[in-house]
Amino acid sequence: VLPPHLWTGTKVYIDPFTYEDPNEAVREFAKEIDVSYVKIEEVIGAGEFGEVCRGLLKVPGKKESCVAIKTLKGGYTEKQRREFLSEASIMGQFEHPNIIRLDGVITSSVPVMIITEFMENGALDSFLRVRRADK
Repeated sequence: VLPPHLWTGTKVYIDPFTYEDPNEAVREFAKEIDVSYVKIEEVIGAGEFGEVCRGLLKVPGKKESCVAIKTLKGGYTEKQRREFLSEASIMGQFEHPNIIRLDGVITSSVPVMIITEFMENGALDSFLRVRRADK
């Protein structure tokens, strides 16, 4: 008998850390983007693993779009790379208007990057803190 999610069409979240080879999770849930399609325009912040930039994604045959680019800083360990890319493996499993869209990853060159839609108002936690301070 098939589990209900297989016959109802419901997606089930899969923890990327359950994969024996974490790179397999990245390949399954995130699309590899050619580095030549990405142009970094400016650094807009810093994350746990490196810089966060605003840039452009121009995939041939598609409209150019503004994107956020998370980069993995140099000198990283394999564990840090795995943790960084697990974010993409998680994001790639969701498609909802209230969840930031993952456009893809760049793992075949340095720096390793996660490419997402660009949120004009910045990080949600920062936006909410500013709004709270305004009251």
